[in-house]
Formats: sequence, structure tokens, C-alpha cells
Amino acid sequence: MVTEDKYEVSSDPEANIIISSCEEPRIQVTVSITSPLMREDPSADREGTEAPPPDPGDVLSSEKCLQSLAALRHAKWFQARASGLQPCVIVIRVLRDLCQRVPTWGALPDWAMELLVEKALSSTKGPLSPGDAVRRVLECVASGTLLTDGPGLQDPCERDQMDALGSMTLQEREDITASAQHALRVLAFRQIHKILGIDPLPPPKSRPGARFRKRPQEVSEAEAEEGAGQRKRAGGAERGPCERPRLPNGT
Repeated sequence: MVTEDKYEVSSDPEANIIISSCEEPRIQVTVSITSPLMREDPSADREGTEAPPPDPGDVLSSEKCLQSLAALRHAKWFQARASGLQPCVIVIRVLRDLCQRVPTWGALPDWAMELLVEKALSSTKGPLSPGDAVRRVLECVASGTLLTDGPGLQDPCERDQMDALGSMTLQEREDITASAQHALRVLAFRQIHKILGIDPLPPPKSRPGARFRKRPQEVSEAEAEEGAGQRKRAGGAERGPCERPRLPNGT
């Protein structure tokens, strides 16, 4: 026996096996079954070879198996390219939360979002802070990357050229582009809390007396008169305490 915990195992029509824990905390794991043979094209066989036998009736859905293979390739790509960029994972979490809260961003596929963040951050000259990284991704979207006449997002895990945004309609692409442009204006006014969906951050605490601090080159008239009086008193002190001032007639 591997473990004493009890689990429920059930099958799913979409070529999955669901394993659920019977005790707290409730955990559910979905196991997908696939095979690399599902990706091979039978019509590409050479002439003269025997045709492959027909599939049995209980064979798994080829579409679901291909989706599982694509998810496996996406996971390997993420480990090789995106996990090394430190702000990349943080920005993906922020955008994923944005897609769940804002219906406009919900049309953006998860795989396209990961590609977009990786391409936006890997093209920088140096590391960025999480705030600057979010701004750069929004700038890429606001510039029209998702539009049909834009550069698009090619899927690097497919043999043939395939747009990762192919499932999005033209209206959905335009709505996300306009939303990114509005988000940049919100960032310009230091209101990032509206994008993150949190309460406004408290203002920074100022030092006592900093509100009435004057500029280094700003001198009021009262200070100028006070400085002139100090110079006059200093000039009188240089004559010494016992020296009388001379009168105009020399006496």
C-alpha cells in the first residue's frame, strides 16, 4: 500500500481519469491519457505500404488526445523559456487574475497570454521590476499586437504556422486592445489599484516639517533684512568694545 488515505477514482468521457480525495483538504487531480502516435498523419505513408487497420470502437477521442499533447508541449516550453524570467511568473499571475475579474480580458487564451508575456519581457535589455513588466506587457497589447493586422502570436510548439489567437474574434481583440490603452492611462495617474482590483495604497508618510520646507534658493524679504542687520552688527563688533566711532569733523 502506497498510502493510507482514501481516494475516489472515476472516469471522464473526455479521455480523463479524475482522482478525488475523500478527506480534507479536498484535492482533485485530472489525469489525461494520450499518445504521440495520435499526432502522426496516416495519409503521409508511402505508396505500396499496407493501410493501417481501422481504429476499434473504444478508442479515445483523437481531438482530446491532441489537446493533451499540446498541453504537454506548452508545459515543457514554459519550463525552458518563461520560468527563468523572474517577473514573468508574477505578471502571468496578475494577468490571469485580470482575465478572471474583467469579462473583456476573459477572451484571451491562457496559452496566448503566456506567449505574450514571454515575448514582451525577453526583448528587454535588462531585468524589470514587476510594475514595469506589467506596464510593458500592456504597452505591447495597446500597440495592436492582438489585432488581425498586427504581428500576431505564432505558436512555437506546432510544426505548421499557427496563430495562438485564432480562437478570438475581431471584436474581442479590439476590446482587449482598448482596455489595455485605458489601463495605461490609469497607470499614468498612479492608480494601479484599479487594475489590480485592490484598495488604494496609503500615501507615504512625510517627515515632520517637510510640508513647510522652503526651496534652497528661496529667500524671503524678512530673512534678507535680518541678514543685513546681522552684517551691520558684525561690522560694529570689529571696532572693538573701547573704540569710539569717529565724528564727521575728525573729533
